[in-house]
Amino acid sequence: MLIFSFFYLIYSKITIPHKRIVYIEQGQTVNEIVKTLKNENIIKSHYLFKVLLKLTGNDKKIQYGEYSFQGNTSKLDILKKLINGNYYYRKLTIPECSSSKEILDIVNNNIFLIGNISKVPSEGTVFPDTYFFQRNDDKNIIISRMQRKMDKVVASIWRYDNDLLQSQEDLINLASLIEAEAMDYNEKYIISSVFYNRIKKGMKLQSDPTILYYKNLKSKIKTRKIFKKDLLSDNPWNTYTRKGLPFTAICSPGIQALDAAMNPRETSFIYFVADGSGGHRFSDNYKEHLANIKLWKDKLR
Repeated sequence: MLIFSFFYLIYSKITIPHKRIVYIEQGQTVNEIVKTLKNENIIKSHYLFKVLLKLTGNDKKIQYGEYSFQGNTSKLDILKKLINGNYYYRKLTIPECSSSKEILDIVNNNIFLIGNISKVPSEGTVFPDTYFFQRNDDKNIIISRMQRKMDKVVASIWRYDNDLLQSQEDLINLASLIEAEAMDYNEKYIISSVFYNRIKKGMKLQSDPTILYYKNLKSKIKTRKIFKKDLLSDNPWNTYTRKGLPFTAICSPGIQALDAAMNPRETSFIYFVADGSGGHRFSDNYKEHLANIKLWKDKLR
């Protein structure tokens, strides 16, 4: 009878219909931990669970951290999760073409991360992706992971046989322009070819996102409006007044934009303009470009 009761204690199931997140804080006593589990309806009896901990010799082996519970689970399953440290991981997503400023906001606004960011990441050094972390992880560690991911991805794409890009920084720089200009996968490679063709011809890149980047660099309210004076106002990011790539990247490019920057499609295009439907029209002469601009304006009307 005693053996039967013991096995019932260990293997009897409880149904947890919805996901419940439980945080076991460092320094909590067994009584406090068991009480937390009981309050969150993870266990029915805190007394029986304490007996189980004592009988199995695991009353001092519980790992502090955050845990997720859902579905049919036994006391033994719960116990194994707590002593093995099968933690619940939260996630944080950095969208493609986020600026360094926007990335800092995303990280700083996450209430489950701790610490103060000691160094602002340089523009374009953080890889846009979804990252998993544990509650109370340090913000600096998360950002370091993001930067290591960018280094790894760029290193896997980079080739030394490119005549126009002198460094991996140039690759990120160009990729950031491509990311800011195009959403469509295939268009990224065509826009890359436009930039390559313009550089080869000694033309300015004339990329509107570089103008917006400088305008929004110190502005509290983000704008997408560009005026003629903005195009004429010289600064290190103005690709209308200066030839070549801007002073730095203007955002964090994703893997497609990076690949497009390294491997442009072969075209004769030197112009492109929005088509009003999320894509672009491309041309290899100014007359056709002007006609495409008219089509875009007509579409806006």
